[in-house]
Amino acid sequence: MTGPGQRFSAADLEAGPGDRREARAVLAERAAAGVAVLAAGAIVGGMVALGACAAPFVFRMTPAPFNGDAMAAAFARFDRLALGLAAVLLAAEVVRTFVGGRRGRTPGARARRLSGVVLAMAVAYVGTTITPRIAELHRGGAARGVGIAGEELDRVHRHAEIVGKAEVALAAALCLLHVFTLRGRRRGEDDSDDPAPLPPGPFGAS
Repeated sequence: MTGPGQRFSAADLEAGPGDRREARAVLAERAAAGVAVLAAGAIVGGMVALGACAAPFVFRMTPAPFNGDAMAAAFARFDRLALGLAAVLLAAEVVRTFVGGRRGRTPGARARRLSGVVLAMAVAYVGTTITPRIAELHRGGAARGVGIAGEELDRVHRHAEIVGKAEVALAAALCLLHVFTLRGRRRGEDDSDDPAPLPPGPFGAS
């Protein structure tokens, strides 16, 4: 430990155990945030690619019932991927909460956790309830707006659109929260008011 007017040595420049722990925690937190943002982005990207890009052209250019069967199969496969991505999201949140310490109890961190849990629940709901129901109705020959089965199919589709929009909003909010709740430079770091020790050698002598 050096005081005013004292010369420092190379040992004074080495990171202490506390500094190394802090550095590992920051690295783990940033890695978890990066993984979570990638997973949330992949969920949104897949939904936009299938729902907003592929589905309109498939239903327009492919005759029934093949168009419904094709999109149901595509969404079923994507749902399996989305469930895996949701698990990754939750695992990343566990890491951030574990290494975040007191920062994990801030309003932003709580909002981030809540967004992640609700998004994962929405993904699970779509994958286990909505998509199988749509596929079942298509296999039964239902066409949107035609007969009782068609009305049911139309209702389930509208429900799927509402949940999908909610997922997009949650994923976007989650990405922002992961970025804005990353820890920054510790207060006082590099801002110490303590006088700097003199350099080693004859130039540091008083």
